[in-house]
Amino acid sequence: MDINLNINELLKYGLKSGIMNKADYVYNANVLIAMFNRHKFEPIETEERPVEAILDDMAIFAYHAHLISSNDVVIMDNFKAAVMDVLLDKPQSVINKFNFLLAKDAVSATDYLYDLSKKSNYIQTKRIAQNVSWKQTVEYGELEMTINLSKPEKDPKMIAMQLGQRSTTYPKCQLCVENEGYRGTGAYDGRSNMRIIPITLNNEPWYFQYSPYSYFNEHSIVLHQEHKPMIIDRTTFVKLLDFLDLFPTYFVGSNAGLPIVGGSILDHEHFQSGKHHFPIEKAKGKLVEKKEEVSVYQLVWPLSTIRLRSANKTEIIDLANKILLKWQDYENKELSLCNSNGEPHHTLTPISRKEGKDYVLDLILRSNFTNEEFPGGVFHPHADCHHVKKENIGLIEAMGMGILPPRLKIEFGLITKILLGSEELIKDLRLTKHLSWIQELKPKFTAVDDPMEFVQKEAGLVFSKALKDAGVFKMDPAGQKAFSDFIKKAIT
Repeated sequence: MDINLNINELLKYGLKSGIMNKADYVYNANVLIAMFNRHKFEPIETEERPVEAILDDMAIFAYHAHLISSNDVVIMDNFKAAVMDVLLDKPQSVINKFNFLLAKDAVSATDYLYDLSKKSNYIQTKRIAQNVSWKQTVEYGELEMTINLSKPEKDPKMIAMQLGQRSTTYPKCQLCVENEGYRGTGAYDGRSNMRIIPITLNNEPWYFQYSPYSYFNEHSIVLHQEHKPMIIDRTTFVKLLDFLDLFPTYFVGSNAGLPIVGGSILDHEHFQSGKHHFPIEKAKGKLVEKKEEVSVYQLVWPLSTIRLRSANKTEIIDLANKILLKWQDYENKELSLCNSNGEPHHTLTPISRKEGKDYVLDLILRSNFTNEEFPGGVFHPHADCHHVKKENIGLIEAMGMGILPPRLKIEFGLITKILLGSEELIKDLRLTKHLSWIQELKPKFTAVDDPMEFVQKEAGLVFSKALKDAGVFKMDPAGQKAFSDFIKKAIT
């Protein structure tokens, strides 16, 4: 393996992609040969190859040369990120260029950073392209489904445990500002090639960056400078709308700040944003009332959602906060909507976007109440959904995009073979969790069905059921009547 060739290939890529300046060529070449414990560099002509292939070869060379400790995927990825960092501008230069573009046009600024994040292999587009995706038609609209192959499944109990633990490690979590440039360890993803942008929300220091997992178009993370727990209060709405003032073409939303109904990271206040139109945006809404300059709608959506629309920023924030406070105190024991033991159980998952001059706030009502029947959460995917979806219904899922765990790609493949007659595969231990579901699928499957499409569609229905489980006011007449009554009282 010729590392001199690989270094030449990478430098050529850096120049052609625009992430490296010609004036940095010699300097970057010397930094790279030092990384690979070489003492000279010889410029040669090379054929063009994808950067992923070049980095793969460089990481394999580093492993065989004992420059990295193992060929584990995390160790290899961290090394590749460190290699790419050599080509990139330092953070202040990236910030300066972003802010220069932002002063002219927000889209130009975000386009620049997103393009840089992809070209630097921080967003691994080749890996993300392997995700399996499909649309799922249901009675209330169309869901987006993805088997995500770039991030492992997390257990909700572990997420809850992490919330109560103050980390003493460095960085404290994957979202902290200190991740920028961090090389990582065997148990921690490096962020050498990440670049983040300081912004101000509610007169507080925040940062904007892109997600390496990129679940949707221009998937980005907005994080507080301080490592402190997620919270939903009036300032949350202020911060979300301040973000829209900076980036009006993006949506931005927050996970709920409580275990079970929150996302996978609850110990660092952050939002998610991006340029994507989620299924919830198309949900039908019934106008309940217009309060001064704010229109209030009740959505037809499995997770009970109130939509506010107004061009008046102060009024929509005030009404959203009023609804939040009323919801935090709400009880309806017949519907298992309880506040017990002095602990908060009710909160919101808020999502915001601009439509013309109007701010739109979707307020998804959430409850993390548990009881003997549902110790994992009354309003969490129930046990009959766990074979497909066990994780918390976080912000992205609440908007109608099902992020399913990587294991399902293989498991669905095995199930299709069983449907086609390979009954012996039923003994595969990976299918134990699916056994009762497979028995349900068999009589539904017909010879004209495409087996994988059939299994995916049935999995989509399981995810839809998981969303309904998470809904606090169910979609039946009694639930919708209670929902309407709550809205009217909350906005009065």
